[in-house]
Amino acid sequence: MEIITSHNALDFDGLAAMVAAGKLYPSAVKVFSGTLSKNVKKFMALYKDLLMIKTPKEVNFEQLKRIILVDTANINRLGHLQKIAAREDLEFFIYDHHPVAPDDLTGTIKEIHTVGAATTILVGEIIARNISISAFEATILMLGIYEDTGSLLFTSTTPQDLEAAAYLLSRGANLSVVANFMEQPFSGEQRQLLQVLLNNAQHYRINNLDVVIAVCESEKFIPGLDAVTYRLFEVENSDVIFVLAQMEGKVNVVARSRTSNVRVNDILQVLGGRGHEKAASAIIRNQSPREVANVIVQQLNDIHPGLMARDIMSTPVKTVSTDFTMEEAGRIMLRYGHTGMPVVQGNTMVGVISRRDVDKANMHDLGHAPVKGFMTTDILSISPDTPVGELQKIMVDNDIGRLPVVNNNQLVGIVSRTDVLRTLHGDDYPEDHEVLYSFGEEELNCLGMMEERLPSRFLAILRLAGQIAEGLGSTVYCVGGFVRDFFLQVPNFDLDLVVEGNGEELAAHLAQQLGGKCRIHERFRTAMVILPDGTKIDIATARTEYYEFPAALPRVRKSSIREDLYRRDFTINTLAIYLNPDRFGDLIDYFGGRRDLEKGVIRILYNLSFVEDPTRILRAIRFEQRYNFTIEPDTLRFAIGAIERRMLGKLSYKRILHELILILSEKDPSGSLDRMREIGVWKYILPEVKLEHLNRVTLRRISIMVTWLEERYYPVNVQSWLVYIVVLLARLSEDEVESVLERYPFDNYAIQAIKESRRVPLIAEHLTEKNNLVAHEIDHLIGEWSKENLVYLLLLVREEKAWDNLVYYLDLKERVRVEINGNDLKELGIKEGPIYRQIFDELYRLKLDEVIYNSEDEIQQVKKWMEEGRFADGKVN
Repeated sequence: MEIITSHNALDFDGLAAMVAAGKLYPSAVKVFSGTLSKNVKKFMALYKDLLMIKTPKEVNFEQLKRIILVDTANINRLGHLQKIAAREDLEFFIYDHHPVAPDDLTGTIKEIHTVGAATTILVGEIIARNISISAFEATILMLGIYEDTGSLLFTSTTPQDLEAAAYLLSRGANLSVVANFMEQPFSGEQRQLLQVLLNNAQHYRINNLDVVIAVCESEKFIPGLDAVTYRLFEVENSDVIFVLAQMEGKVNVVARSRTSNVRVNDILQVLGGRGHEKAASAIIRNQSPREVANVIVQQLNDIHPGLMARDIMSTPVKTVSTDFTMEEAGRIMLRYGHTGMPVVQGNTMVGVISRRDVDKANMHDLGHAPVKGFMTTDILSISPDTPVGELQKIMVDNDIGRLPVVNNNQLVGIVSRTDVLRTLHGDDYPEDHEVLYSFGEEELNCLGMMEERLPSRFLAILRLAGQIAEGLGSTVYCVGGFVRDFFLQVPNFDLDLVVEGNGEELAAHLAQQLGGKCRIHERFRTAMVILPDGTKIDIATARTEYYEFPAALPRVRKSSIREDLYRRDFTINTLAIYLNPDRFGDLIDYFGGRRDLEKGVIRILYNLSFVEDPTRILRAIRFEQRYNFTIEPDTLRFAIGAIERRMLGKLSYKRILHELILILSEKDPSGSLDRMREIGVWKYILPEVKLEHLNRVTLRRISIMVTWLEERYYPVNVQSWLVYIVVLLARLSEDEVESVLERYPFDNYAIQAIKESRRVPLIAEHLTEKNNLVAHEIDHLIGEWSKENLVYLLLLVREEKAWDNLVYYLDLKERVRVEINGNDLKELGIKEGPIYRQIFDELYRLKLDEVIYNSEDEIQQVKKWMEEGRFADGKVN
């Protein structure tokens, strides 16, 4: 275990450096060492659910091996973690910008640089490693740099700080948010000016927006009115502010806005002002401050109304009852992606429960306890008409993450921190549930490509499905691997259809019109149409799968095609083709799947994908190797994070075996095996098997040998995955193999083959030493073996004569059959009984050895035995 921490009385540079270190060491736990500065505390009140930083009380330090220490190297500044950091068994990685002191901690990695902010050092590492960051993360890192460099104005600022800030700005850092949390030192005159403005500030409620107009007068000019305005804006916490300062006979106006509803440059334009939508200024002569204020108020009457709670709340509200257990509440939150939910008793809201409450309950093994024992009962609520600015202030002042919206004593909605952050950050707001895909391309009709690439009968089936759906008032799409491989021009005729409507009904009609059969699986709302020629068409009602807990099997509910595609594992599998007649062939690409196909990347859709279903890690590797694609960096990072959190260990061996069989059934799975070892997956699959010790030549020859055997002895069908399994297990001891068979639910055929494979190396050695064995002798050794073990044997026999002898036997075995039957023996006067089997076995041996060749030879041989009296005692003598 490793943690990331910083100094006590944490400032923004320390906080930002911790966030940056989290990008470099994603498996490390971020932990506060002690108290927070006033501004950081305010920031965390709004963003705590997104940063996921723990207190020392929430962490078990027994398994701690490493501390990643940022913005300090001094153990005396580590607050509650000071005693833990004094342990002699710990390793330190240190990133700091303070001068080196004699009593500093010693680190395995110690990056001490003379720069304005510690965050700058870590941003440099992020750039060097080409790690992507979101606009929200860039904003936090910018806060750290701006605070410790005085917004890049302190003399300690270095070129590296500027370069880091420029990089963060290019990644979407929001300077408006940075400014909201910054403290700037004031001169004495500025402090006096601020005090006067505070005394004179007046609040106006205009179109649901809180507007402040503050007026002051001074005989001389006081510089820095914009900085004073920023500070006043922060204190008043309004949506818009206008500061009017009459200095040296002129009215200086500085305006700032937090809302897109008020463009202050437009408001001040009539007064000759200029600037941006959210920051503008003007200098007015020959008018008094009151006259200027009247003009501003008149202009404000024409603005659009500000957002209210009703505009951003979620409704209807998902709730839990007081008798739900904490574990059940946690599952519901995970299902819907919520960080908290109201608790109701009947129709009355009696409390609120948060994900943090659930985590605490689970930490103390109290997941079975009822919600009512953990919920917060001191409930603050708002009305639908509460302005967003006001409800944000309530959240910050009371350090709460959600506010119920109540109208006439009825719960009508709920506003969360995420809803508020969406108003601040627009489309790039941060969530626990982070999407990784880009938006799809412009519409494309694929009809021409379909006519060119698809067999006419498949195209006819797709057209018929669309016509049936149209008649039923439904919409049907072709989806999944069929569409993916259609664009990659890889043969794939496994048709998957998704229906917005009733999939079972469409399946029944399609089966009837095509003369096929229909099988329905009601639980998963799926059906299969089986055509007379054996072609299978999978049909599903559009559905959303959700996971009650990590690594669980999915549950299903009806949904739209967009939701259905969003539940899928990777963007390349989210493509759909519209089949209804009015838009037949239109490509549906909500999540940029076609672009990722062109780029050759495997990308999950959101950050919790591998947590919800860790088998997707194995599928990512399989698709990457099959198509020679690359797992994109964020997806790989989240995969490794899930592996390090042991999510694969929560899977059943049945599910792991299913995915392993699919990987080993690929044309050449050796690349997938290497990838599994590289990123840490293999230790959850077959840790007994040391992949580095395997003979790579043998592995690569398996697919060649399987193909050779299948083509030579068609229609023999070899389970190639089972050949790989017996080769992988070949070096294990008997006890280790038994352990594998106990863990994994192989079928009886596979179990028998695996046990049988233990003899293959010995037989291969025997055949090599005695390379002149006749066919029946070889048959006695391997005649009952599985096809997979025959492939294994062929892999091990390298000596030419032994190989030729073995292949000659296999050729004989393929064509040799005893042609006479029991009726023939009866006609010869042989009494029916066990002797029949003995006769047939002996005839088979003679035919293998090419002593006899046809049915006439067989009859003559039996007659000869009769003449010799070999059946006198009821058996062949």
